[in-house]
Amino acid sequence: MWLWDGKAYRLCAGRQAAGDEGAEPDGGDAVLLGAGGSGEAFAERLRDRRTLVLNAGASAFAGWSRQEIVRRLRRAGAAVQAPDQPSARRYAVALFHLLPLAVEMTGARGRALRPNRPSPEPWTEPHLVPEQDARYRPLVRLAARALYACGLDNGIVELAEDDAGKCAVAGIRLPEETDYMRGIWRDAANGLARQLLASAESARTEADPAILLGADPEFLLLSEEGKVVSAARYLEGGHGAGCDAVLVGGQVKYPIAELRPAPAATPEGLARNLRALLRRAALLIPDRPPLRWAAGGMPAAGFSLGGHLHLSGVPLTGRLLRQLDSYVAFPLAMIESPAERARRPRYGALGDFRLQPHGGFEYRTLPSWLASPLAAKGAFALALLCAKESGSLAYLPSEDEPYLAAYYAGDRQALAGCLDRLAASMAGTRSYAELARWIEPLLAAIRSGRTWDAGADIRAKWRVSR
Repeated sequence: MWLWDGKAYRLCAGRQAAGDEGAEPDGGDAVLLGAGGSGEAFAERLRDRRTLVLNAGASAFAGWSRQEIVRRLRRAGAAVQAPDQPSARRYAVALFHLLPLAVEMTGARGRALRPNRPSPEPWTEPHLVPEQDARYRPLVRLAARALYACGLDNGIVELAEDDAGKCAVAGIRLPEETDYMRGIWRDAANGLARQLLASAESARTEADPAILLGADPEFLLLSEEGKVVSAARYLEGGHGAGCDAVLVGGQVKYPIAELRPAPAATPEGLARNLRALLRRAALLIPDRPPLRWAAGGMPAAGFSLGGHLHLSGVPLTGRLLRQLDSYVAFPLAMIESPAERARRPRYGALGDFRLQPHGGFEYRTLPSWLASPLAAKGAFALALLCAKESGSLAYLPSEDEPYLAAYYAGDRQALAGCLDRLAASMAGTRSYAELARWIEPLLAAIRSGRTWDAGADIRAKWRVSR
């Protein structure tokens, strides 16, 4: 584990540097970047070394104006506190590698967002918000989205809550280098160092870890008039084919159908499990009255559908999230129909994730790829490639502003400018040969300008009898 202050790097935890100031981080190491002016160039040098870099965007972030930070936060769907807007409560969420270290409630104040500056007034009546508190998870999710939108992995996100309970970002601060030498930051850095050492030891003594891929894609049932028919009529308690809740007119309803297939180690295995659940759902949903099964990002106005992927057997890192954005979310955005851009940024924000009780995590950015079996199996294979080759996929267009802007704007043509480099990066990995038969049809479809048909019935596409 190395710290970089813009001038020199030093050992923080893990192995001994033996006083060698000329030593450099290598594969299996992690580097924590500060706001030093040369941080970006240093991070770029480490891209091809399999070095895990945290806060690669720190030096760029430190130079941004308030307007630039606000623009990026709003583009990613993170609410921002308006200047001079009062707040009933304030919170400070400390995140390391996008995971919470502490959530502290600090009292009521009205200061608006100020980039990377410590609060001018002292904290008032601070106390920790426990994980069991109903506010904890929403606060952490908003803080993680804000930090990720600014290209950061570690930081303190200040949140302001109004009298109605709505939260907004009030500020973002970078940890000081000395923070990593004490308290919760030192514990987190040392914990990562131990994880890296354990991973290195495991790699020397064992075969590749078993990575499993799961999913919970959604679809809608639409009448002949195009109206949404509640899935709860047919699928509640459907043993893997169920329904999901949404808020409609202030009431919780369950109109969205959701599949929860058993995980698999291959794209074909997961697709097989999905098809079995679609067939089971077909037995539960009658043919009369006629219903259309619709998927994609937004097959009906106001109903955003997700195609969440679950990964286990691989640790969550900011690098892996940015790879999933680059190699899975970007290609799917190149093949989705134009109208589906409307689900962003409230849904479909880059880097959206949720930890799972089984120890893995859920990648939540994607639309419902049930609209296309070709795209679905391509997404499965691309996600597995990212998980297996996280140390090798150095090209990350999701860190480049033009491609970020194209993704959120739904500009498929501009976004496709990164496709050839993505394909070359994938082809250079060890695992590509085993996954190429699912990836290359998707790439060919993108290059030919095809989009999936969100208006078609997915049963025909997945060979499910009506």
